[in-house]
Amino acid sequence: MRFNEYGLLEPGDYPLTFEQLRESILVKGEENSLLPWDGYWRSRLVENLEICVKQLWACGVEEIYIDGSFCTDKYQPNDIDGYFIPPDPQAVFNGKLIEQLNRLDPHKCWGWDRNRFDAYGNLQLEMWHRYRVELYPHCKGVYSGVKNGQGQNMKFDEFFRRDRDFDMVKGIVKLMKG
Repeated sequence: MRFNEYGLLEPGDYPLTFEQLRESILVKGEENSLLPWDGYWRSRLVENLEICVKQLWACGVEEIYIDGSFCTDKYQPNDIDGYFIPPDPQAVFNGKLIEQLNRLDPHKCWGWDRNRFDAYGNLQLEMWHRYRVELYPHCKGVYSGVKNGQGQNMKFDEFFRRDRDFDMVKGIVKLMKG
């Protein structure tokens, strides 16, 4: 795994366990790089991500992908973004998955309504305020709210594999059980 000249992961899916993620360039930075790197902050983000992912795994979710500025050469990413594929998409729409997840989470932060502002005036998910992680369900009928070059609303699997600034395909991490 490496960053390209744009600071993005080369296109492709990178399956990593949490142990591998902690040892990767995403946390430790590239060897011999002259770029500043906040490995401590990135490690804390991974600790928080692991809490959320273990809750998803406990609910039967197997496929979880992460991306966002965390998967770039940005010195200090704001958060970790990603999506997951629920085993029962209907549980997303009827609220049962949120109920299951919030029974596991002591802060009851699961849900996809943005109802609290961050320090910059942006509405964020409750899980972002607690963990600095945003994980969205990817299933039929659920879209990212961002349009592609053809003006179509993208699904999460497309959105997270495309860089908006450079309009190019980029790599993404698939989290694996260790």
